[in-house]
Amino acid sequence: MSTHVLDELDREIIRLLQTDGRMPFLTIAKELGLAEGTVRRRVAKLLDEGLIRIVGIPDPFKVGLNTVAVVGMKVERAKIDEIAKKLSRLPEVRYVALSTGNYDLVVEVVVANNDELLTFLVETLGGVSGVNNTGTSIVLKVAKQDLAWDI
Repeated sequence: MSTHVLDELDREIIRLLQTDGRMPFLTIAKELGLAEGTVRRRVAKLLDEGLIRIVGIPDPFKVGLNTVAVVGMKVERAKIDEIAKKLSRLPEVRYVALSTGNYDLVVEVVVANNDELLTFLVETLGGVSGVNNTGTSIVLKVAKQDLAWDI
């Protein structure tokens, strides 16, 4: 995997976009003392190279997805990548990570209610070959979710 070296101008543009992903290029240009075209080209390059993504992220609780759970899984080592890929394709699954510690995989699941979570755990996960054990924690309240990175 190649690494793109960000210069200070890229970093400043990204910092501003992290505060407001819809910030107009003209506003960024004025803030940084640049021409709008320079900002437009830089952002286009950052997007094209996959260094940034600009997306709208809904609050699951405000859009009716009232149950968020973190599920840790012990799985058969030989099937870990296969299971991770399978889980990644499920619409209820928002995050999949291979991890160290008590669990081999950690998954975030977002559903409308506890009944849907139960169905997911019993029917969906129960049907995945190679999942040996799970531990589920329901998120009661999000105290912090910061999507900005200090780059």
